[in-house]
Amino acid sequence: MRSKAYHAFTQKLSYFDDDLELMDVLHKAVTSGDLTDQGSQYVLKHVDPAAHTHIVRRKNSVGSRKIIINHIRSTLYSSYVKDIYEELTHYLRTVLTQASSNGFNSGRLIGEHSFKMDAKTVLELGSWDQVCQMVTESVFQSLEAEKSTLKLLEKMAAKLALNVDHQLISTALPYLEARHFLVHTDGKVTQDYINTYPQIQIKDGYVALNLSFIDGLRSSVKALVADYDKEVINGNLLKAEDTQP
Repeated sequence: MRSKAYHAFTQKLSYFDDDLELMDVLHKAVTSGDLTDQGSQYVLKHVDPAAHTHIVRRKNSVGSRKIIINHIRSTLYSSYVKDIYEELTHYLRTVLTQASSNGFNSGRLIGEHSFKMDAKTVLELGSWDQVCQMVTESVFQSLEAEKSTLKLLEKMAAKLALNVDHQLISTALPYLEARHFLVHTDGKVTQDYINTYPQIQIKDGYVALNLSFIDGLRSSVKALVADYDKEVINGNLLKAEDTQP
């Protein structure tokens, strides 16, 4: 048994994995010369100067091809880090909302993030599910506002009484925290990050976005979400309609 939220998470990642493998195929095609036309002045085959008005400036050379393919690969890897973080938080937000709708301990769920809603707002929402969604959105936003991935993961587990393996959190954390630097400083990390996570390769002060980093991110986050979901299912936190075999 698993949650539908977990199924949606794994489906989204499968599309991301398609992108990564397609990028690998494209990289090999470019660097091996499969897309090179030796009789052309352009960097790759099929470049149309009328349609591709930017790439036409690139010379037909090995160096030019390395520049363009490595740049697009780096861009894809950066997007992957940001997207996988968004899918993780979407999963957590979804199971929090669904557990709330299923009657999970409201005091524990809200905890220190209590707030008030007036009667008009409640009536306008129109249903219990909508009320639960609004409450849990507020709780989750409060957790995100703390700007700590570790606290978000730990407090989510605490609120839902999940016995998540803390080692799985520790393993995923350096990859997830790299997302903050990719969003705000184009990947340039602080000395504190370097000291805290010496296992992460850094190049010229930036996270080295290579296949090793992406593989580490993918495997650690998949294992972490699988553990959360196992605990959610074992705790009978969801309605039957929110689970599947």
